[in-house]
Amino acid sequence: MKTGAASAIAVLIAAAVLYLARDVLIPFALAGLLAFLLAPAVRRLERWKLGRVLSTLIVVALGFSLIGAVAYVAGTQAVSLAAKLPEYRKNITAKIRDLKKPGAGKIAQAQKALKDLEKQADPTPRPPLQVTPTPQSPYAQLLEFVTPFVKPLGTALAVIVFTILMLLHRESMREKLIGLIGPRRINVTTQALDEASYRVSRYLFMQLVVNACFGIPFGIALYFIGIPNAMLWGLLATVLRFIPYAGVWIAVSMPLVLAFAVSDGWSQVAWVAGVFLALELALINIVEPLLYGRSAGLSPIAIILAALFWTLLWGPVGLLLATPLTVCVAVMGRYMPELGYLNVILGVEPALTPQARFYQRLLAMDEDEAEDLAEDFANEKGLLALYGEMVIPALALAEQDRHAHTLEEQRERFIFDTIRELVEYLEDRRRMKGEPTDEAAAKPTNVVHRPAPPVCLVGARDEADHVAALVLARMLEAPEFNPQLIAYPLPAGETIDQIAAKACKVVCISAVPPHAAAHAGQLCKRLKQRLPEVKVMVALWAADRSDKLESRLRDAGVDEVVTRLPEAIAALRELQQLKSGTDHVYVDRDRAARRGKAGEPRRS
Repeated sequence: MKTGAASAIAVLIAAAVLYLARDVLIPFALAGLLAFLLAPAVRRLERWKLGRVLSTLIVVALGFSLIGAVAYVAGTQAVSLAAKLPEYRKNITAKIRDLKKPGAGKIAQAQKALKDLEKQADPTPRPPLQVTPTPQSPYAQLLEFVTPFVKPLGTALAVIVFTILMLLHRESMREKLIGLIGPRRINVTTQALDEASYRVSRYLFMQLVVNACFGIPFGIALYFIGIPNAMLWGLLATVLRFIPYAGVWIAVSMPLVLAFAVSDGWSQVAWVAGVFLALELALINIVEPLLYGRSAGLSPIAIILAALFWTLLWGPVGLLLATPLTVCVAVMGRYMPELGYLNVILGVEPALTPQARFYQRLLAMDEDEAEDLAEDFANEKGLLALYGEMVIPALALAEQDRHAHTLEEQRERFIFDTIRELVEYLEDRRRMKGEPTDEAAAKPTNVVHRPAPPVCLVGARDEADHVAALVLARMLEAPEFNPQLIAYPLPAGETIDQIAAKACKVVCISAVPPHAAAHAGQLCKRLKQRLPEVKVMVALWAADRSDKLESRLRDAGVDEVVTRLPEAIAALRELQQLKSGTDHVYVDRDRAARRGKAGEPRRS
């Protein structure tokens, strides 16, 4: 509780500082953004032996010249558009008149009734109030003219200076930041800075490519549609798309309004809207998935929240800087444990591990979601990984909650039944598709399989142990294995009778922690007393290896102890071969036929 309260207070203090010091921090943040973009070019020139200072000045001059050229083109286009606006007054007036023209519908009648009521409420027109402006002095007029440009020019100058200093003193600023965070965190801070730099640079570059893929075709299309100053709208669309979510709508709204103004009909408005929708759908479904991936490392909800937060603090500039700044905050949360909640809230990485997500769906009794998670995981990594990395660990989590008396009986029953059904469903689906295992695909087809000796699989005590044994049985493929699953529930004596009846020489006791190891040891002792020649393996699922625990199990007569599904399969293979005295279970049918023709005796 104290840690959460301290974190909340720290966030509030940080937000207050960001708001109060925004006049200084905004130029600094803009300069940092430009430094991220220009640093690779500076390093390239430094490799050409131009020196740090000269390389920085060249890159900064070229970068700000490009920004100035873009601003100049946009300004001239805007002035040209403003000069033409009076020409469009006639079309605008006609369209507004058409929209306001009364019709025969109920809405038009209601509009007319409201106008009549307004006239009745105030029948006498009032003369407008005459205001005589007071003449200003030349100095006041100059000050009024210059004042609006002082703050933007000051901010621009500060950005240029900060950018040059950041590029000149990159290593020094990094060292100061490491010293501020703490010398003991040199490794962590260095990794965080490298990752933040990579993510921000990649995000900005990819965003620029995507924006250009939208702005250039959009401007060309507007030119052929007949929209004036098409270059301006294409350029603004490229720039405004840097603003998350809102920028694209601002970019298209201005050409739509202009099409409304310049055209006699509505065709140009429809064409502009159609081109916008076509380009946006192409970008969303084709270009952005190919280029972005997870370049920014932020969830969509985090981007929206970041846009609202930074806009509230810094206005439109905050909206522009929202994503890069939030990327840096998320990276800090990834590498600093005390800020880990920031990465959980903002990042795209799942907050839960695959087994925890699967277990949570089971706890919520959401069968469809659990099956979807399992199918997706199996399609991506295979059945062995699904069972070993998701299903069996989820059983271990359920056992922990059950022994802690926090798992309701209804949920416990649902978990075990759902996992059984899932295993059966995936097995049936694999057989219907005819999907061979990797081992089966690698073996020759012209072979006669000798029957494999039976391998008995038995749960140590609880139902979770039995379900885990069922999962293992599904992974023991014939003809190499002949798994025999002992029924549940049975007393220990009847279980041993079943093992003896099935003539198993190798037995696997499935045990799901936390308390199954002791039950497995007791069952092994009784089994060895009755059938001393049997080889016994204990699968202590999803447990950390402990020399002390393994020693206890071996003292109980256990021949092999494993903790993971692949280990269990490999250990059963070795025990089976050791018990049978041979590892050759295949007879080549073609080879036998050749021996028969040559008069050689055939071996069984």
